[in-house]
Amino acid sequence: MELSIVQETRIIRLLCLLVPFAIINSYMLNVALPDISAQFGITTSTTSWVVTVSGIISALGALIYGKLADYFGIRNLASFGVLMFSFGSILCFFTPNYPILIVGRIIQGIGVSSIPSLAMVIPARYINTERRGKALGIIASTMAFSGVIGPILGGILTGYFHWRYLFLFSTFSLLTLPFIRKWLPNEVHKQNGRIDISGAGLIIAFIICLMEAITLLNLWLLLGGLCFFIFFLIQQKKKADPFIPLHLFRHASYRHGIIMGAINTSTNFGVFLITPILFNQVYGLEGHWIGFLLVPGAIVSALLGKYGGSLADKKGNRYVFTISIIVLSIGFLSLSTFAGYTSWSISIFLILTEVGYIFMQPSLANWVSKNLSQESSGIGMGVYSLSNFLSIALCGTVITKVAEFDKLPPINPLSALGQSGIYSNIYFGFFVLTLLNLLLLYKFVYRPEQRLFNTFIQK
Repeated sequence: MELSIVQETRIIRLLCLLVPFAIINSYMLNVALPDISAQFGITTSTTSWVVTVSGIISALGALIYGKLADYFGIRNLASFGVLMFSFGSILCFFTPNYPILIVGRIIQGIGVSSIPSLAMVIPARYINTERRGKALGIIASTMAFSGVIGPILGGILTGYFHWRYLFLFSTFSLLTLPFIRKWLPNEVHKQNGRIDISGAGLIIAFIICLMEAITLLNLWLLLGGLCFFIFFLIQQKKKADPFIPLHLFRHASYRHGIIMGAINTSTNFGVFLITPILFNQVYGLEGHWIGFLLVPGAIVSALLGKYGGSLADKKGNRYVFTISIIVLSIGFLSLSTFAGYTSWSISIFLILTEVGYIFMQPSLANWVSKNLSQESSGIGMGVYSLSNFLSIALCGTVITKVAEFDKLPPINPLSALGQSGIYSNIYFGFFVLTLLNLLLLYKFVYRPEQRLFNTFIQK
């Protein structure tokens, strides 16, 4: 659907207004877990399900909403998501006990998972390819800034009021509903056939088993998930109108974009998972100082994100990929080298990793979306978002296990010896993964263009 620049601008502004509610909702609740545990008299592990259940539903929503967008239209799904999110938030605010809180979080998750999912689909469907990179960059910057605001707002509302007010804040997302109805096109993409309910059920069962297997380190859940996945593949090949068209993965650019996006997302998540622990265990810093050291990277990346998207529109995705990987490599290698020295040096090098991430992720989404047809843009971007969620879950489990081997010496010969060695090794692992993305970039972006150039010269 061809829209004017004015309409595109309104859609971007709407996303920048709507997306923060989803991101802040994810980040600010972690601060309140001790208070929730104390009020309901439950263990920390039980309380963590307040966050875990939302993570599982968000992973499912990334796929489901992408698929449903091809059937019911984005405006209707966005409206449904905001209403469900607000209803779940109200239920959580008035909850009398922990079980009702979990029910409210499930309802809230069903609604809020539509926001980041559709935030990937909307630019792919409505924003012109010449301006899509900039749009995705602005959205990525908004997400980065919201990630900074989330813990701060959570601390303020929990400390000065009550943890229930975290959910009251989320109800303000209702203010975006009139703009959703007015600014998003009333476009329903009609497709022949019915939604593949059995295929959806199998892939949902696979995702739940996989995420729980990763979280609980349960081999039986992993095997069960693999069985569901095998059944899903067999069933999809027989379906005339499958839930996930397998022909999507025949395109090398789409497959490799998903792999590169998963690597980029997991390393960024890993940095913000392990660095606060480094600040606390090695440098003995308290929470407010840790937050202070993390803020510069997030703020700089939020400010520069839109320029990375604009650069992709002007110079091409390959150009931005190259810059991003160079910046990420320098950042991770520097973190590995300086872990154990001064805390402020870690804060400085975090800026490099955040800027590299915020430049690369919108360009990857832009690259992936350009390889999708209009008919498959919803499910295609849904699968892309799902791969990012799964990579985060896997990365979190792997890192927490690796961190237990704190007696291992650092691989990096320039790193400080002692307690910081294991953190240096984890950062070095991120450096290696970034080099893997460099290999993928060369093999699947540079080499195809070189082959085309050679063919042209020969002719």
